[in-house]
Amino acid sequence: MKSYKMIANVTLEGYLMKLRGNSTYSKTLVYSAVFGALAIVLARLVVPLPFGNPNLGSTPVIVAAVLCPWPVGFIVGIIKGIGASLWTGIWYVELPAGVGDALMAALAYKLSKKIKAEYSVVAGQLSRYVFSSGAVALFMALMLASGAATPDMAAAFSNISQRLSESLPVLSFLTKNPGFLTFFAITWIAISYPSITLSIIANTVAAILIVGILKRKFLSWLAPIP
Repeated sequence: MKSYKMIANVTLEGYLMKLRGNSTYSKTLVYSAVFGALAIVLARLVVPLPFGNPNLGSTPVIVAAVLCPWPVGFIVGIIKGIGASLWTGIWYVELPAGVGDALMAALAYKLSKKIKAEYSVVAGQLSRYVFSSGAVALFMALMLASGAATPDMAAAFSNISQRLSESLPVLSFLTKNPGFLTFFAITWIAISYPSITLSIIANTVAAILIVGILKRKFLSWLAPIP
């Protein structure tokens, strides 16, 4: 058993050493493919909610952002959005959320150059209230306000609007004044609580654990390209 473990470690280290010798373009492709595949798989593990489906798809996005060269994390965010759209069929939520996650990755990458990777993970995940929730709310609001919303999108908004007025009567005035700002506010609240909030908590914990492990064992191989 021990010999198998040693062979596995030697093989992994040999592969990573070979990867470090490749061109910047090749490394970016490989990192993006590996973390993108992980994001698609983890995006499949969802917690079904009335609006939004929390999953661990953002974990590979932010891990790639703080440990890999630019623009790997950004690319993985886009891949995650496409993958989650295919898994859930709710493209009008998952695609813009993927764009938001890509922007989160860009922020986390920048922060990782100035502060510890773990702090960058926390800050990046919290920024999803702005980037991911904001992207979903902006897209939905634009589509609804312009009359271009599909029937399933309009039905989803009608559902969250009704639930919001019932659970938070103080905000019921929003449902009585339709328009871009109303569509944006209702969608942002509905996607942020509880979906994005649960996702942030789960992905932050998972990403910090993974970053800690990779930094200790494989950071010399995953080091960003100068």
